[in-house]
Amino acid sequence: MGATSQGLDMIRIIAKLFAVTIVLTAFLHVAPVFAGSPAVWVSSTGVDTDPCTAAQPCATFITAIEKLGGNVGGQINCLNSPQSVEPGFGLVDTIPLTIDCAGVLEPNVPGFSALSFQGSNQSIKIRNLTISGFSGGYPGIMVTGSGTLILENCVFENFNASGVGPVLQIEPTGPLNLVMTNSRISNSAAAGILIKPAAGGSVTATFDGVTITNNAGGLRTDTTNGAVRVDISNSTISNNANNGLIAIGGAGGQNMVSVGNGVIASNTQAGIEASGANAAVLVNNTLLDSNAGGAVSAVGGGRILTYQNNRIIGSGGTGFTGTAAPQ
Repeated sequence: MGATSQGLDMIRIIAKLFAVTIVLTAFLHVAPVFAGSPAVWVSSTGVDTDPCTAAQPCATFITAIEKLGGNVGGQINCLNSPQSVEPGFGLVDTIPLTIDCAGVLEPNVPGFSALSFQGSNQSIKIRNLTISGFSGGYPGIMVTGSGTLILENCVFENFNASGVGPVLQIEPTGPLNLVMTNSRISNSAAAGILIKPAAGGSVTATFDGVTITNNAGGLRTDTTNGAVRVDISNSTISNNANNGLIAIGGAGGQNMVSVGNGVIASNTQAGIEASGANAAVLVNNTLLDSNAGGAVSAVGGGRILTYQNNRIIGSGGTGFTGTAAPQ
């Protein structure tokens, strides 16, 4: 049976529309699949005179940063671990930067932190990186600028110099937002983390799924120069040769720390200490297990409040200063 006149007309209309669509599509801009921020590549077999592409990677973060230059944002990717001769770098630019590197960085030049961030209003994200320390006595990461620092799935271990600085030294000169998730700081003769804003600085920090273990100290917050607010959840602070967590309330502002769903265990001093009238720690659903100096210590007017759902094994220390009612 032949097609009707009306059916033929409909076929012609569809064909014309299809042809017009093809013509219009030819003039439309189609974004490339990998459009976005510039990216550079680093490899242990790379050469720093190469352009830092995936096909011709460079060797160090320093060169990769230089290749990104003044671009608005960028990402450093690692094909494998960076070269062990990496001396570390200090970033003063304000461009957003992501370092995504499932490798081990072993800085071996004394006098340098592995990574330092000194600029204002920086936005830095570091993923999947392991920094294995050395005897130079400098932090794995030092922050003296401001902005946002995000650490995801990172490991900091084997920092062998004691008495010089912590593994993470956070001393911003402006407002800083610090976020650390699913990461570990361990096996270091240095302390774990120091959060102590410099004059003009302040810190808001979030730790989720973080382990701080077997270091010269755990987590220390200090408001001598500026205010600090810290939220810790689902994290473990254990086997450190000092207090597990200490909040020091100085003249620079309030030091407010909350701990929830965590484990603070087997530290050689107190599990948690609050020192000074500007320091307060709220503890919720946390195990305080066998800390040699007691579960908690409140000195100099510091306050440690419980939601009455924590568990203590061993000495309770000086005890909680009060309770906080669930809302």
